[in-house]
Amino acid sequence: MEIRQLEAFAAVYSAGSVTAAGRLLDRSQPMVSRQIQDLEQELGFTLFTRSRPQVTLTDQGRQFYEEVRTVLASIQQLDVRSREIARGQAKPMRIAATYSLGATLVASVVGELEGTAPVFEHKLYIDTMDSEETVQTISDGRADIGVVSLPVDLGRCTLQWSGQAPYLLAMPVDHPLAASPTVKLDALGNNTVITLSNRSGLRHRLSTALLRPGLATPQRRHIETSSSMNALMLVRAGVGLALVDPLTATVMPQADVVYKSVDRYVPYVMGVITRRDRDLSADERTLIQALREYASRCVPRFIPGDPSGLPAEADPFLESAPKGPEGEACEDC
Repeated sequence: MEIRQLEAFAAVYSAGSVTAAGRLLDRSQPMVSRQIQDLEQELGFTLFTRSRPQVTLTDQGRQFYEEVRTVLASIQQLDVRSREIARGQAKPMRIAATYSLGATLVASVVGELEGTAPVFEHKLYIDTMDSEETVQTISDGRADIGVVSLPVDLGRCTLQWSGQAPYLLAMPVDHPLAASPTVKLDALGNNTVITLSNRSGLRHRLSTALLRPGLATPQRRHIETSSSMNALMLVRAGVGLALVDPLTATVMPQADVVYKSVDRYVPYVMGVITRRDRDLSADERTLIQALREYASRCVPRFIPGDPSGLPAEADPFLESAPKGPEGEACEDC
């Protein structure tokens, strides 16, 4: 099969029709149609269900698209890199991270290193996505370092380090519960709860605890979002109380929002991954170590994890930790 056929296939899917794909690729409609037909004949299965004027992927077409997307991304990356080689530029570092960790942990550490030991010579790529896509990106070789929330199926990736710290509850500064050092979940009443969307069973159990505090209590209203910033903006707007990761609370304080610990220990687990069969450069090792040191130094109640990346569900600070508000940033962070 030819690259132009794969480009035509991806364009028809993204544009929704052969005609629109032709305009997108600057090719004639008959040429795009012929390329799709030739590709289907070579593959031995139908890619699209045709219902004018739109087309939709068949089940087999959808599976094939996942593979094609990776191939085309790699080709695009190769094209960019070949131009950099021609200009004599060093290979750029590529980081894939979850939305919240990219905006907090990665940005903070890169900023710190800029003043002492920059980890890239010419160009640094930072892409944000969910944890599952981050793992896939690292597995496919489209990024060098992945910064993810755990647990997640690591596939062909190696966990370089992991750690955990408790989730915090964000609320407006004038909320009645803001005066409490530690918020009891049973005291949330009918407050709307805002949580981050994730497939992790751990966070599902947490959401269940927040939304259904007791058999005799009606289920709370719930908002789910993929962005910590969305959650904080909803809190500032007075919509509800948000469960946020400790890095967001530490790195992105809001003047009109306070962060409180809750009376049940629910860990937020984070880690750094690389592809299993890949040798790391000196700069990559420096960055990985700096990410770990920053989390250990600046995240309240952070503890290192083990090679499994699984959380310790019992509160390691239960006996020794003083009761009081959580979420304050350390002096040098």
